[in-house]
Amino acid sequence: MTSHLESCKGHAAERMKQLRLVMQRMTDAADDVTVLFGGDTNLRDTEVAKVGLPSDVFDVWERLGKQEHCRYTWDTKTNTNKTVPYVSRCRFDRIYVRPASKEGVPRLLPDHMALIGLEKLDCGRFTSDHWGIYCSFVAGS
Repeated sequence: MTSHLESCKGHAAERMKQLRLVMQRMTDAADDVTVLFGGDTNLRDTEVAKVGLPSDVFDVWERLGKQEHCRYTWDTKTNTNKTVPYVSRCRFDRIYVRPASKEGVPRLLPDHMALIGLEKLDCGRFTSDHWGIYCSFVAGS
């Protein structure tokens, strides 16, 4: 699943409502499938803490050890596509996983994560004002 959750600080209530819906859909999925949800969530850590993650859902970045090199997906310090009078570094883009739980079904688990789109195009701009997330997975038991 993918989505672009509500933007901007002032829309936290709507964004948390959207996150609750996503988490419910992930939890409701059949136990013989792995569910991936990723996108421009615009989430702040405090919002995720307020909503909470179901016990069977995890944040890929956290699961892989909260590596600093791929923490900030929206970074006005480095990404010059947006002109703002302040420096803001946020982890707006996230990937969540709910592994399959049925006996005998392989579990898809994250193996590696990196940011992409860090190079400027020939026009002198980045692909987006957000960095992309590249994530690889392995099938386990």
